[in-house]
Amino acid sequence: MKVTLFLVLAHLSAVLAGGYQGCLERVLLFNAYEIDGLNDEADQTIGFKCAKPDTKNKSCSKWNACTPKRNSGRTRCNFDELMVFLGKAPTQTGWSVDDSDGKLDPEGTAKQCYKIFTTAPGKNPKVVNFPPHVAAKDAWEYNDYIKRITNTVNNTYKNKGNIGNRGLWTSFDTTMAKVSEARAGDHGPHLIQAANDALSSKMDIQTQDLGSGKNPATGEVWKTVDWKETAKQAKAKGVPDVDKEIQGFLKDFYGGTNKQARDHRVVIQSYKRATDKSLSCR
Repeated sequence: MKVTLFLVLAHLSAVLAGGYQGCLERVLLFNAYEIDGLNDEADQTIGFKCAKPDTKNKSCSKWNACTPKRNSGRTRCNFDELMVFLGKAPTQTGWSVDDSDGKLDPEGTAKQCYKIFTTAPGKNPKVVNFPPHVAAKDAWEYNDYIKRITNTVNNTYKNKGNIGNRGLWTSFDTTMAKVSEARAGDHGPHLIQAANDALSSKMDIQTQDLGSGKNPATGEVWKTVDWKETAKQAKAKGVPDVDKEIQGFLKDFYGGTNKQARDHRVVIQSYKRATDKSLSCR
């Protein structure tokens, strides 16, 4: 198996999930919102909600900005206020967790967000997705939303990324990496099960730990398929057409009737492009 195929398999393994990852994406949005606040008010695009969205034609006649509470003394929303602004927030306050320096802690805040959503009263409490048009101007598709907020963050860095505010971009990049890790970790069990169902009669599916190894919010162990080791062991046992079998499974899983897996693959590829572009700008 060629090295290029290993890289493709690694990227395909990391697809969209929900829960904790959805909360990390809220932290990422807030990171971008803080950076966008450095731009002139007329140029800001993040933290805006369409008043009357026309999702079919992807148009909006009025964009409303997130505004802080009266008498807060601030001109920009804090994390709690932005969470309420996105909609379907179970509580008005208590969303953020600060680190020892008094700055927003990405992992701690995402864990707190997850706790708020999953312990809320009512049927099947869960982390709900927010549509792009309640978070950023002219964002209607999720992949476009990722591109837009990343471009804003990178362009602002070129003009405003001096030593005094460098930490804003460090937080954004750190959270972006955590989002990708969480996506891969949450999806791992589904990929492992599907690979076993399709290939276990021909080869033993090997697994590997991901990143930190555990979901910080649930404690669930994060694993995914170790394609390199799976292929190596299968070839050592004389299994024919190992590369072809693995490629065939992935083509069917991500490109066949499994629309969810296919759509999620596109999203994670958008995040990978965004990450690569951000790193090249720093």
